[in-house]
Amino acid sequence: MPESVRQRSALAPPTGGKARRTFESLVAATRQLVNETGGFTPEAVAARTGVRTATFYAYFASRDEALAAALDQVLAELDERVGAGLAIESLLDEGLHAVIRQAVETAVACFSADVLGYRLALARLPESAVIREVYRRRQAQGFLQIRRFVELGTAAGRIDEADPDVLATALLVGLQGLNNPLLLGPRRSAAVVDRLVAMLVALLQPARTPQPVQP
Repeated sequence: MPESVRQRSALAPPTGGKARRTFESLVAATRQLVNETGGFTPEAVAARTGVRTATFYAYFASRDEALAAALDQVLAELDERVGAGLAIESLLDEGLHAVIRQAVETAVACFSADVLGYRLALARLPESAVIREVYRRRQAQGFLQIRRFVELGTAAGRIDEADPDVLATALLVGLQGLNNPLLLGPRRSAAVVDRLVAMLVALLQPARTPQPVQP
């Protein structure tokens, strides 16, 4: 097996050109098979990639490592796409409601694209340390991204002045909760999405200053 493969972290792409392309092809095939069938085997991934099964095991010591690498890629895409919309410029130009709606719709689209992959990975969380490591690391990165948005929004007077850790955690939990079959299925209700957006906006919007009572 390639030395660059064995010396790297289980989830870090190899640095060599050919090894990196093979790694990325294996991860892509894993994602495709899971989303097509709800599962995968090393043999099926190798066949779809056009390599031997031994090559799969040169890159991943187990099925969980391959699934973790796929989850890592999926969550990275989710963080990048949602984070791009949580920009202070968008908040100032378009307002809180528009920014949160975009975040919700983007998260729903990401979850829908890899719905079976998410479900398989989450089902393995209690048993797989490598999948838990990916999930926790990406969640921590997502939290920091959201917290920065909250801090900037608060400084601009567009987000409530509550504890930014509390607000960021609540928004993160709210967005993660969008990974739900009731929301991702073909019967998704626009009214439900509207309510979820309103709920998250209410969570973040500045508290109104009570008006004095007129005598």
